[in-house]
Amino acid sequence: MNRTIYFNGWLNSFYILFSLSLFLFFAPINNDGLEIFPHLDKVTHFSIFFLMYALMVVGGVNKNYALIFCVFYASFTEIAQTFIFYRTGSIFDFVSDILGITFAIFFIFFLEKRV
Repeated sequence: MNRTIYFNGWLNSFYILFSLSLFLFFAPINNDGLEIFPHLDKVTHFSIFFLMYALMVVGGVNKNYALIFCVFYASFTEIAQTFIFYRTGSIFDFVSDILGITFAIFFIFFLEKRV
């Protein structure tokens, strides 16, 4: 049995980020407070999906599988949020998710070209 997958720090970081994103995307968060800057949620969506894709690829997951997973997860979260009464799904959040994935693809591409 190959035990190295259990000690892969990149994939373990991905699992932690995935768990945190599930909480952030589905928890009943009150947005009545002062907003630090406009569209902070779009930056958060972008960052989460950028990191998710990058951590999966650096952790050894096939790029195509990582892409399929991230796009599916982005669409799932936004569609599921439309059915939760305390959350709202947004096409702009989905676009932020896809932009994060796209930037991560280019980031990985340029890292590989450099090495």
